[in-house]
Amino acid sequence: MKIAVVVMGVMIVVGLAVIAATIVGRLGGKTEELEPAVTMSLAPGAPLTTFDPATVPLPAGSRLQQIVPAGDRLVLHLAGEGGRDVLMVLDMAGGRVLGSFLLEPAQ
Repeated sequence: MKIAVVVMGVMIVVGLAVIAATIVGRLGGKTEELEPAVTMSLAPGAPLTTFDPATVPLPAGSRLQQIVPAGDRLVLHLAGEGGRDVLMVLDMAGGRVLGSFLLEPAQ
């Protein structure tokens, strides 16, 4: 019984020391450099491969509001002038525009 109490007491002291060291390290501005991931997948079992930069022509006067991944496609929500929003669908593999939807306010 005495051995169990001593072991548990040592474990409590060591645990508190680890917690204190972690807090001091984070408050001291210690930062870790994270290695960039070599591969990441958008879907299970589908590694992301490299691709060439693609230029996507946006309608004049539009602003990018939201980007939504949809399988192997990317949907850009663009806010246009006068409340005319555009949903642009891109092919992520080739970076080309597949099509777009013009959203007009109801009259």
